Amino acid sequence: MDFERPYALLLILPALAALWLGQRRSLTTWPPRQRRTAILLRTGIVTALIAALSGPSWLGETTKTAVIFLRDVSASITPASREQAGAFIAESVEHHTAESGEIDFARDIAVLRPVGSPGPADFLLNVLDDTATNLAEALRLAAALLPTDQAGRIVLLSDGDFTTGDAPARVAQELIRRGIQVDVVTALPETRPDAAVTGVLVPEGIREGEMVKISATVTATTPLPAAQIQLFQNHLLVGETSQDLTTGPNAVTFPPILAAGNMAVYEVAVRATGDVVAGNNRARQAVVHGGAARTLLIDSTPAESKALVDALTKSGFAGDPRPPSGFPATLAELEDFDLVIFSDAPASAFRQEQLQMLASWVKDFGGGFLMIGGEGSFGAGGYAVTPLATLLPVRIEREQREETPVAAVLVILDRSGSMSVQVGGRPKMALANEGAVMSLDVLQSKDLFGAWAVDTRVQQVVPLGPVTDKAAASRKIAGITSGGGGIYIYTSLAEALPQIRDAKAKLKHIILFADASDAEEKTSTDTSGASPAPGNSALDLASALLASQVTLSVVALGSEGDRDTAFLRDLAARGGGRFYLTADATTLPRLFTQETMRATQSSLREDVFLIQAREPSEITAGLPWDQAPPLLGLNMSSPKPGSELLLETNVGDPLLLVWRYGLGQSAAFLSDAKARWASEWLAWDGYGKFWTQLPRKLIRPDRRHDLSATLSEDDQRLQVTVSAVSAEGAFRNGLPVTLTVAEPNTPPRTIPARQTAPGEYRASLEKPVGENAIIAVSDEAGRPLSLAWTRDEGREYRQNSDAEDSLRELAAATGGLFQPRGDEVFRPASRPVPTYFDLAPWLLGLAVLLWPLDIWCRRREWASAQ
Repeated sequence: MDFERPYALLLILPALAALWLGQRRSLTTWPPRQRRTAILLRTGIVTALIAALSGPSWLGETTKTAVIFLRDVSASITPASREQAGAFIAESVEHHTAESGEIDFARDIAVLRPVGSPGPADFLLNVLDDTATNLAEALRLAAALLPTDQAGRIVLLSDGDFTTGDAPARVAQELIRRGIQVDVVTALPETRPDAAVTGVLVPEGIREGEMVKISATVTATTPLPAAQIQLFQNHLLVGETSQDLTTGPNAVTFPPILAAGNMAVYEVAVRATGDVVAGNNRARQAVVHGGAARTLLIDSTPAESKALVDALTKSGFAGDPRPPSGFPATLAELEDFDLVIFSDAPASAFRQEQLQMLASWVKDFGGGFLMIGGEGSFGAGGYAVTPLATLLPVRIEREQREETPVAAVLVILDRSGSMSVQVGGRPKMALANEGAVMSLDVLQSKDLFGAWAVDTRVQQVVPLGPVTDKAAASRKIAGITSGGGGIYIYTSLAEALPQIRDAKAKLKHIILFADASDAEEKTSTDTSGASPAPGNSALDLASALLASQVTLSVVALGSEGDRDTAFLRDLAARGGGRFYLTADATTLPRLFTQETMRATQSSLREDVFLIQAREPSEITAGLPWDQAPPLLGLNMSSPKPGSELLLETNVGDPLLLVWRYGLGQSAAFLSDAKARWASEWLAWDGYGKFWTQLPRKLIRPDRRHDLSATLSEDDQRLQVTVSAVSAEGAFRNGLPVTLTVAEPNTPPRTIPARQTAPGEYRASLEKPVGENAIIAVSDEAGRPLSLAWTRDEGREYRQNSDAEDSLRELAAATGGLFQPRGDEVFRPASRPVPTYFDLAPWLLGLAVLLWPLDIWCRRREWASAQ
């Protein structure tokens, strides 16, 4: 016996006491027998009512069964199968509606009728997403909705081909623990003509450049003659065959093709006359190839790097020279390479996202990177404020510049109204301000600096002179806001001329930033652009500045077609400086830094010097450095702590440095590899050997043999299983295994894996939103493994030959029936289940029966007394 509200039983004694006292004080004169009978009847009524209020129940057993019909309405279920399922349910519940419920499921799940609801089920086929089958979650929901005081049974009407969620076998254990049986009614076999690509087989260990045979499995429901089957590699058609398909699975083999690219997506498509289901006609498999090391060489003028490309090619590298515009846009494209070389390519030629991607590729994916010197490299190339500044083993801005004279740099910023326009969530003015701050940062304490903001007048935000507090000056510059009108060119240069001419510095330079479509006041008298009188134009002022040994460079924001572009270009030419034109305001900080370092001669040194080897290394071994020809210039820099200095000049300047950056390696060669500074090296016998040994040391090593990984997926998540076993066969335990996931237009994310068994590690992650992704698996002990994933939208439409066997196993494991008749669905449970029987209705019934007896007793005795 159990009570839901046992505290209510405490009312029995007070209620009986009140009843006894009330009876004693009654003025009615009853005989003793009548009085005792009335008290007993009323005591029974009160006790029964209070006991019913306490919620009494009795634990017993029952074989009564509640049934939930679980109907699969996914896209793989044919219309005939859906009609069959509906007819089966209607036949089964004809006399048992109150003991049943109905649920429809596909990717989503909908409860049409809870258990015990007598009404007809609502039809929700048009509401549910039918592009996947989440069988496991549907079984879990059905089990949760079954009442706990009856035996439970789920009648599953499905083809058993789940495409998302857990495998049904995992749910079966949960159902067995609860004693829930699963009866299975399979869908009708497919009778429509259909050809489906049910598998793409790519051999393991493919290396780039090898010939590989790709095979596939195409399953047909009926014989289909002359089916056309195509093979695509990275969306390019690389193979095609025609084959008569027989009922069931058909093996298809394509002629060997060349494995191209580090990452490849192989896709097989079938076309057959009479095929009525298009959703299962394609299947894909993504792989990461091994093979020859591919080198991406980025040079502003690739033709000038021909000697370097030839040296790489002769050494077995697959060289790919490109201009900066050919740099990969996504990490998947960058993953095609093992080494990236930047040679004389300025930072302004790349988007910030590309440089960040490159840094992540080296750090998280084990790539190799080499920057070779030139006017567009290191500090002269504007890399001081980019992600590559962290990646490189050298400091781009020198801490000291004792060998160069004092410089005076004046930055004049356009603060006209057009500078308020947002670019990437920031005003153009803020980006120009950041550029001016970066110019200040790369200067030394002995240099002079000024920052002016100009629209129709000049505002000297930081007056030209020594800057003792860079932080305070930077805050002032960051506070510049856009004003109105266009920049007054003549006014700003006229005010700048006497100040910078008289500055106590050896090098004097002006950086003028202007909007290429809104540069006003080109003369001293008007802003119309009309021909001015001699000596009264901004161009004349630029010539006067140059005559006073002050150079002028112009950074213009706009395009070649803007009305003031030609004027600003001429202005820079008259001033003896450089002209930069960019339509992307986000490149302004890099352009300002690049121009400041070039103008102050802080990052380039053109002189003749010899080479000396420092620390022994595989990179420099076997070369007669005492016989090496001189180099004619280099980018000035200093080593970072932890870097290896392998070569230096005869005056002690660093020349070649390498270091490890995350999982990859980075190197800096501070001279060039072409005819400007290395003209005598081109004819040196050691040229080819050096440019072979250095890249070979930087490229990613061969595939790992002590680490392997597999990738599986459901609808929402990916699961990665990692196996770590040493060459001797011993489990490698306690490793810091991590996964780095990279997909287009998304910052890489890192996920730790947990150890689940000896030498085994697992991680689960959300499925990427894009079409492709690369997952790098690392244990911090060597080159990470790269897994490729590609989205496969056709899984729901593919036939699974093992689905019926899985359903049989599910029914057998839970004690259910496979293909039951409709009249068998509500059979009693094979084993009784515990249940509580509610005693409250019986107690209330007892009180109702005693009440008329009490009335009869009182009236009968009263009548006899009269």
